Amino acid sequence: MIIINKEKILTDQFIPINKLDDINNYNFFFFDLNFWIENKSLLKSSNKNFGIEINSDDSLDQIKCDLPFFKLIIINFKTFKDGRPFSMARKLRSSLKFKSEIRAAGHILPDQYIFLLRCGFNSVKIKKEEKDIWLKILKNNLGVYYQPKI
Repeated sequence: MIIINKEKILTDQFIPINKLDDINNYNFFFFDLNFWIENKSLLKSSNKNFGIEINSDDSLDQIKCDLPFFKLIIINFKTFKDGRPFSMARKLRSSLKFKSEIRAAGHILPDQYIFLLRCGFNSVKIKKEEKDIWLKILKNNLGVYYQPKI
């Protein structure tokens, strides 16, 4: 898997963790919503760069008061037909004023790339072998839209 941000290929600095002991091993890591709920106070005092991975059926209400602590929010598309992550990213940017990175992951189609960027996502986690098609979609973007950008 690789991370793309517009036409750039990025190195993923964030390591997934699921044990509390792992926070001492990494400076950049991410975890799921349940891990955050169980370990919130310790993580807040850790002075580490961390992110959270949420699913499209999770509620942003569970993290909205904690947004300043996150350097990264990964929104996982459970299926390519699920439009909720687009709304979640837009809400994070416009209503909740989240300024750090929002990454799309999971079941996403290349032709959704432009709309991901327009809704507030910074980056997308994709299969390495799909990189060329994703970049081609971006290159072919004409910049004409029916909907406003956030």
